[in-house]
Amino acid sequence: MKSYNQGNLATSIQQNPKRKQKISQKKRVTVRYGISGAEKLTYFFSILFLVALCLLITARYAQISSYNFQMIKMQKEIKTLTEATGELRVQIDTLSRPERIQQIAEKMGLTSNDSTVRVVK
Repeated sequence: MKSYNQGNLATSIQQNPKRKQKISQKKRVTVRYGISGAEKLTYFFSILFLVALCLLITARYAQISSYNFQMIKMQKEIKTLTEATGELRVQIDTLSRPERIQQIAEKMGLTSNDSTVRVVK
């Protein structure tokens, strides 16, 4: 029974021993502002992937430029060798003239016998 229904105000109010005061605990809700751990890992690995990709592309461009420098060097070398070959061919042509060979032979004391000499070109 409720204490206000007992009828006499002089009586002391007896409290019901069965009732215990309930201690209510409020749950604390914490709101975290920021990025979660999974998102941080995702961002970290994506940045790591992009950096690795940039390094790979840079290394490829460096290798390509190295090949281009080697190719230019080889082209210059081929050009100089072609010029040297042309000069040597001119020198061969001047040294292998029949008149020159005949002059050298006459200086050495050789005589020509026209019946046995054959010129092949």
